[in-house]
Amino acid sequence: MLVVDDEPGITRVIEAAARELSFEVISINDTDQFEKALATIKPTIIFLDVAMPGRDGLELIGHLSASKYPGKVVVMSGSDPRYIQMSSTIATMRGLSVAGTLAKPFRKHEVSGLLASLALQYD
Repeated sequence: MLVVDDEPGITRVIEAAARELSFEVISINDTDQFEKALATIKPTIIFLDVAMPGRDGLELIGHLSASKYPGKVVVMSGSDPRYIQMSSTIATMRGLSVAGTLAKPFRKHEVSGLLASLALQYD
């Protein structure tokens, strides 16, 4: 699993929930590392913040779509909920499998619930 978010506190919450459910997880806080992380770990799930400095999540969604990413994507943001929904719709229209959305701030149990449902799909 790959977590892409510019806020280290957010990545720590997701990492904690993921590890409790036995997911292997890598987090990056800089979008410049995205392609390298994607190629190196080949994640089956990506938690993607869509409002980040530098390259935003929509740009990364475009990259995932162009590379025909086969895994699941969870779209998240602390921005207006309509932006999260729009980003999720764009990702789906571009052929990505959106497994859910998270509005920041969120609690660990929200991440755990989403990951538990995803874990059932990979069993």
